[in-house]
Amino acid sequence: MPVDVRARACGYLRGGNVTVLLAHYDQVDPTRAYKVRAHVVGHSSTYVVRLADGVWSCTCGSPADCPHAAAVQLVTGHPSLARKAAK
Repeated sequence: MPVDVRARACGYLRGGNVTVLLAHYDQVDPTRAYKVRAHVVGHSSTYVVRLADGVWSCTCGSPADCPHAAAVQLVTGHPSLARKAAK
């Protein structure tokens, strides 16, 4: 069964389980962070999500369809699997 990344990411946000510890923005694109560190309280652990050198990582080990990273991406201005599709 495929994981519904959007539902899980939005659930983490609704539950207050996402804490952004660091988000650096620059003047080139002040709507999107270029460096991020966050904690997401998941179902079985607290995960560390990072953006460094343009690469997202999460301690859950599922970078391709990670709902933890998707939740952090939503609040830091990045494209995310959790965003609604454009109409």
